[in-house]
Amino acid sequence: MYLGYALSVVTITLGAAILSGAFFDARVPAEFRYMFGAVLILMGIYRFVLTREKIRRWKFESEEE
Repeated sequence: MYLGYALSVVTITLGAAILSGAFFDARVPAEFRYMFGAVLILMGIYRFVLTREKIRRWKFESEEE
């Protein structure tokens, strides 16, 4: 549960750091940096939503029993 949230936060933070230019130097094209950062941020958001829905489904199933 917490691992899914932690991974989503790390992924979003890494994507934001890449977008800001903290990891790549000037030799890397800006388009690549923007694309890679955006993909990581979207993947982190997807991971967050997926973890949240999985926990919600688990709580709903445990309440039915």
